[in-house]
Amino acid sequence: MRGSASSWIAACAAAEAIGMTAAATAARVGDGLDSRWAALGLVVAGGLVEGTALGLAQSSVLAARLPGLRRRAYVVATVLIAGVGWAAASAPGVLSTDDGGDEPARALMVLGGAAIGLVMGPVLGGAQALALRGAAAAPRRWVLANTLAWPPVMVVIFAGATAPDASWSTLLVALTGAVTGVVAGTVLGVLTAAWLPQPVQRQPAQPPAQ
Repeated sequence: MRGSASSWIAACAAAEAIGMTAAATAARVGDGLDSRWAALGLVVAGGLVEGTALGLAQSSVLAARLPGLRRRAYVVATVLIAGVGWAAASAPGVLSTDDGGDEPARALMVLGGAAIGLVMGPVLGGAQALALRGAAAAPRRWVLANTLAWPPVMVVIFAGATAPDASWSTLLVALTGAVTGVVAGTVLGVLTAAWLPQPVQRQPAQPPAQ
């Protein structure tokens, strides 16, 4: 069923799989560059791919539920905020070094992912809620939904982004990114599905007074 919880979860999982594969591949390609800034630029590009994929996938499902949804505004908000958040999640894999003693640092990075999620969740939810205004009933609930969902999602993303080391092949890194994306997207979809916006109930037009 279009606009159902199952289609929402599938859309989130597919979008995050695309985004994380792009970000992970960009990170591995960046490892071969001399400039860390250029490498980070590739990561940001991967993050923007994720934001675009997520915005398009989510807005497609929401449009089936909310005929009045401003899809362009929803996608732009998601690209700017989720894309940057995804880039931040992938950046540690580009900027970290493999010295054999970085496990504590990785643990801190994963905790940092939760902290980023605590910030990004309400910001993203708020920006998306603006696009829902006029089409969805109680759009502010979407802020709470994203606030609750994004900390665990970012933990998954950070764990996946910091898992590969220099010995991993590009293909294995990309596959790990895809799996991480599916898991992260499924978590996002499941945690927000119960909060999917409902359409505004329009009052029937009153007949003119006689």
